[in-house]
Amino acid sequence: IIFYIDFHTPTYAQPIDFRKTIFIFLSNTGGKEINAIAHKNYFASIKRENYNIAEFQRALANAAFNEAGGLWHASLIERHLVTFFIPFLPLERSHIRTCIRRQLELAHENHKHEYKLSDNDIIDRVLDLIEFSPPNSLLYSVSGCKKVRQKLDFILESNRRNVKQTNNEF
Repeated sequence: IIFYIDFHTPTYAQPIDFRKTIFIFLSNTGGKEINAIAHKNYFASIKRENYNIAEFQRALANAAFNEAGGLWHASLIERHLVTFFIPFLPLERSHIRTCIRRQLELAHENHKHEYKLSDNDIIDRVLDLIEFSPPNSLLYSVSGCKKVRQKLDFILESNRRNVKQTNNEF
């Protein structure tokens, strides 16, 4: 990427200047460090909204530079060319519950089925299928909301009662 940052040419009608380009890297790098800081803050009774973002950014920058992977000892970091490290905080049970509820609302809009369980029971059953960590406290979803839709579909399919009758059907 340094090549692109250093490269610009005025020979075209519209010069290409990659120095004004924004590169976004998404990675799980630093996940353990981010989770450890979040866990420490949780047990120190610090609200998520009051977390010190700089602490997370430092941990993420160090992990990106030192962890084996795409940015390991990268000159991009060494030269301080990365403007921001944006940590993605782990999702707690309440966040996952919200994801499930939103997916359930979409399912209700798109399906013509009734279910044997109440919405809250469905949400609780889906939550039971989601893996949480660390083992001693089970605070954070291991996969965020990524697997919510599949888990919800499984619960809905196994608890489908019948087809709702609508006025549009003959």
